[in-house]
Amino acid sequence: MLGISTKTAYKLLKENKIKHFMIGRIYKIPKYYILTYLEILDQTNSNK
Repeated sequence: MLGISTKTAYKLLKENKIKHFMIGRIYKIPKYYILTYLEILDQTNSNK
């Protein structure tokens, strides 16, 4: 969905840049959290 590598995705999750929750060792990321992350990225890029 984001067009990034798996390694980059795990890095974003570990740095809590994308909200998520875990069930056991499995990361679960609701689509809403992805859209929120993309909106924040868009806002920071438009301010530069």
